[in-house]
Amino acid sequence: MLKGIVYVSEALVDFSADELIALAADASNCNVEYGITGYLYYEKGFFLQYIEGDQDRIDTLMDNIDRDKRHRVHSIESTSGITSRKFPNWHMKQLTRSTLIQINMENVLMDYMTHCSKKNSLGSNHESIWRMIDKLSGFRKKLSYSVS
Repeated sequence: MLKGIVYVSEALVDFSADELIALAADASNCNVEYGITGYLYYEKGFFLQYIEGDQDRIDTLMDNIDRDKRHRVHSIESTSGITSRKFPNWHMKQLTRSTLIQINMENVLMDYMTHCSKKNSLGSNHESIWRMIDKLSGFRKKLSYSVS
């Protein structure tokens, strides 16, 4: 059974552009082996990441992500029973501001999840978050750059 997780975390160390590229490349290489797909977005000291794959492997990966001392996870949303992947060819695509000029929803989702976690009301907004992920999935077809 497929599972999807989207989370927002705050960087606890400064990441250079090269370090972010290396982080996404390392994650992509590992994710190929475990059948995990998704993307990573970083801006203003915060990460937004979406991962999807086998439920047990996603849970293991999320445990590893949660233990990573380079960031602190603020908000997590997950869903089980996904019937098809939203980002089937992205083992860990690094999205950047320049690639998202037409898809500025990443910032909206990041701000929304951060704001909701502060108010501790994220549970009531579960469907809205997944609608945003579905929209982002639809936009992936419009991106004209190479897949990482």
